[in-house]
Amino acid sequence: MCQSHASNDAAPKLVDVSKMPRRDVVRALAGGSLVLVAPACAPNPVTGRSQLILVDEAQLNQMALQAWAQERQQNRVWNNAAQQARLERVGRRIAQATGRTDLQWEFVVFDRQEANAYVLPGGKVGFYRGIMELAETDDQLATVMGHEAGHVTGRHAAERYSREVAQNAALQAAGAAINSQVAMAALGLGAQVGLSLPFSRAQESEADIIGLNYMHSANYDVRQAITFWGRMAQQGGNRPPQFLSTHPDPASRIGEMRAYINQRGWGPV
Repeated sequence: MCQSHASNDAAPKLVDVSKMPRRDVVRALAGGSLVLVAPACAPNPVTGRSQLILVDEAQLNQMALQAWAQERQQNRVWNNAAQQARLERVGRRIAQATGRTDLQWEFVVFDRQEANAYVLPGGKVGFYRGIMELAETDDQLATVMGHEAGHVTGRHAAERYSREVAQNAALQAAGAAINSQVAMAALGLGAQVGLSLPFSRAQESEADIIGLNYMHSANYDVRQAITFWGRMAQQGGNRPPQFLSTHPDPASRIGEMRAYINQRGWGPV
């Protein structure tokens, strides 16, 4: 539940946490001297879900720009004009469907064989060569693009960053009480399996659903999402158990999307 709490009897100091360094936020939370102000907890305009947000969007976008510049320096862009044009064509349609035309969307194909893609806050989208070759149609490519756009409008990066800040503060407080490095290590593992990984899987599932909505709004065939993720599942090889994975199990993922498509009357699939 997204609420503000103080851990001492003295009146807590209300602080704009978006202007504080992460280290200071962690210390303040752990010491009970900081309470989250109301604007840090608000429903997401796309999902309606209440989110804990401790970082300003403009700040996060600036951090993303630095990471994007580094990514472009370290990874070679694929010298394939047709595939780059294809990615931009699909990307622009999905970006228009999000309604976030205020963002500086950018789409780049990197020359890497992995079937992977990612998005940074602010709309910087990287697709690897492997996933471009795996997506046989623009509809299938829009499946991935919609998913990545869903992470942006879902504010998943800001939410994850905020969760990690709060989680680290809690672990520091617990560690100080226990005063044991071994116990701290166990707490860290417990938090990862019990909070961070399920939270990541929940975000991935949410991005799937948001992405389907964007696909439909952009006039792509949402049924192709089932085909594409089926192809992705065949590429997976050995996977860790679902409870130790940051992504949902492929069968669960496809089942959720199939149910949603049929529920919205976009099927049958």
